[in-house]
Amino acid sequence: MTQLAKNNSQNLLEILVAVAWIDGEIQPEEKKFLESIAREQGMSSEIELKDLVTNYAGASSETCYQLLEKYLGNNPNQADYESLLTAVSKLIYSDNNIATEEALILTQIQNLDPNNLKNHSTFDKTISIIQKLYQVGLSKY
Repeated sequence: MTQLAKNNSQNLLEILVAVAWIDGEIQPEEKKFLESIAREQGMSSEIELKDLVTNYAGASSETCYQLLEKYLGNNPNQADYESLLTAVSKLIYSDNNIATEEALILTQIQNLDPNNLKNHSTFDKTISIIQKLYQVGLSKY
């Protein structure tokens, strides 16, 4: 696995852990899913996953959005987007109970679809950036 692929895998796992916490607790089904993803990605020990779970305990929507932007960057490719959407969807649906916060994150991810972003005008992108800055500003107060 290349360093870039390893970093992307780590970033994806961070997103999944944060999303699992977004409703205030990690359900047993979500924990099983996280463990399976960690194994698939060759995580060397269970301690690494526990550290991530501890680090992102009580993650907010804003934390999730920041992780999403870090993972996808300014010009997301379709493969990374689809991988993210699939993994987050599987996590959210794993416990058969979709919290409002989880649904909002899923909607946010769907809004980041590269096919949709290509159709946005410069004005739309500028408005989006202003909205994000405004949300960050509000979250600080």
